[in-house]
Amino acid sequence: MLISMTIFSVLLAAVGTLTIGFMRTNAQSISRQDQVDSARVVVATMTKTLRTAVMPSQLTTTCTLCTQDAFVLGRDFAVQFYANVNNPGNTVGPSRVTYTLTTSGVGAGTLVEKVQVPDSNVPAATGYVYCDAEASGAPAACRNRLKSRTLATGVQSDTGAIFAYYDRTGARLTPPTNGTLTADELKRVLAVELVVSVQSQNATKVDPTTYIQRVTLPNAQAVLRQDEED
Repeated sequence: MLISMTIFSVLLAAVGTLTIGFMRTNAQSISRQDQVDSARVVVATMTKTLRTAVMPSQLTTTCTLCTQDAFVLGRDFAVQFYANVNNPGNTVGPSRVTYTLTTSGVGAGTLVEKVQVPDSNVPAATGYVYCDAEASGAPAACRNRLKSRTLATGVQSDTGAIFAYYDRTGARLTPPTNGTLTADELKRVLAVELVVSVQSQNATKVDPTTYIQRVTLPNAQAVLRQDEED
């Protein structure tokens, strides 16, 4: 009897160990899949929008002083540019798109997308006008022109820049620490590489999942070809 109880206890302990191991493995698989899905969606979303990056002057022939380049800001963890998105026949005008990763403090690891349409689809003498939609006293009509959403949480910043910029020769344009590309460098951007590493914030953590995608900018290529022909 004693031998039977001992054997049963050993078997029970073994089954318990196997069950715990299976549950841990299953939880890790779920976390890993969550990371894969999140990173894939983030990269696909930003890639789709980046491909529409455009100089405002490419959308109209009536603004001879529209000299803005497609890219406004180029940092390691933030980028801002004009995009020809949801703009059939230029009935809306170029949207100003911003992607920002919070790297410290409250909200660290949060990647946010902001898309703001211009005040009018008809540019002023020197370009399209965008109200300050985030000002405390901004009127409702202005605030409604800005759409903001969180693309992902758990995005890693300690693995390096998530945005890398390249010119026509394939040379990397590197912004200074905590700085942005210069105006001359911004006008030379022909491709942007996305390096997005996501680590699930679940109780069961696994190694981060990284997606890398280099996005060539067709509208910038069109300007380059035109300059070469001229």
